[in-house]
Amino acid sequence: MGLSTFNLSTLYKRSPLKVLTIAVSSIFGLAACMTTQTMSDASQDKIQASKQYADGKFINTNKTSEQNLSKMWTAGKDFLFNKHDRAVPTLPLPIKPVEITSFDLSDSKALRFTRLGHSSMMIQISGKIVLTDPVFSERTSPVQWAGPKRFHPVPLNIDDLPEVEAVVISHNHFDHLDQGSINQLKNKVNHFVVPLGIGQTLLNWGVAADKITELDWWDAIKFNDIELVATPAQHFSGRGLFDRDETLWASWVIRNSDHALFFSGDTGYFDGFKQIGEKYGPFDYAFMECGAYNQIWRDIHMMPEDTMQAFKDINGKVLIPVHNGTFDLSTHAWFDPFLQIEKLAQENNVTLMTPVMGEIIDKQHTFINYAWWEPYLSEEAKISLKKMRELELVKASTVVENQLN
Repeated sequence: MGLSTFNLSTLYKRSPLKVLTIAVSSIFGLAACMTTQTMSDASQDKIQASKQYADGKFINTNKTSEQNLSKMWTAGKDFLFNKHDRAVPTLPLPIKPVEITSFDLSDSKALRFTRLGHSSMMIQISGKIVLTDPVFSERTSPVQWAGPKRFHPVPLNIDDLPEVEAVVISHNHFDHLDQGSINQLKNKVNHFVVPLGIGQTLLNWGVAADKITELDWWDAIKFNDIELVATPAQHFSGRGLFDRDETLWASWVIRNSDHALFFSGDTGYFDGFKQIGEKYGPFDYAFMECGAYNQIWRDIHMMPEDTMQAFKDINGKVLIPVHNGTFDLSTHAWFDPFLQIEKLAQENNVTLMTPVMGEIIDKQHTFINYAWWEPYLSEEAKISLKKMRELELVKASTVVENQLN
């Protein structure tokens, strides 16, 4: 979920102090834009020519609900009075410190990845490292003294990272595009591949222009054997008071001649997933948004059942739910995404992986999924989970019995 200033998914929950900090940040951001280099005329021309660009703003293919005062009031009440008492973990969550040596870059055929938190993935493909939406700061906020705080440390020493072939950004909200993390990474990264308009932000932060590639939906770029394709998403953008939807948002296809991955970024469910599946599926692994959801903003953030349908639409083989387990950005319990998606995976006979942050998945090795989050559930949730699993066992037994008869 993006911490843009005036968007349904965040302003609902900002205290007056936090809103003020974002406003101040916006002012300084505007000043920075006036004193730094700008993207090329070709970049501006590409924005103007985009089918997603109209009247000075980027738009979704399908119309999303308007952010009126009535809806803001409804969401504000929901956040104030219906927030789960386990929205934040009461105990430290487990992580597995990433052993960089486990990413053997001399093996060009290997496919490995690990979750670093929220929507941040570290992927080895074609003997290179690709990062998605790297956010390593303590808070997902314009300032580090206020805003949603991490549930767990980053399971990786950033200084230990090898050369990064590409950083892929889905959109510019604070929980997906983090200035501190970009500053840490910019000298290690060969390419920053971003949706239209985000290049200017990276320039303002000191990223070299020749490292930045901006793509429109369905555009692709190839670095040796790795192809990155910007695909549609249904979301929005903005980091301040006056920049709503001035940059594009996207999901991503990451593939080579042997493997194909899908990264949803932030999105509501829409028919574009079927197009992506038809054009680029099947996918070995799909990193799908499942967290920070609410019925009120369902058209821009998927509910768990939407995540499952989107996974089917893109023709995924293994589902890895992301956008969860790191920040408190909605009203549900922090563990609810894991509970809901496990239930849906069982009902839909879908292969699910919910690795601990920092746990390395290697396609060549068997991974036995386990509910690492289960010991941290409330007693009520544990009882509910037990009943669900017992019911699934009964269903499975019934299926076997019918087959035998």
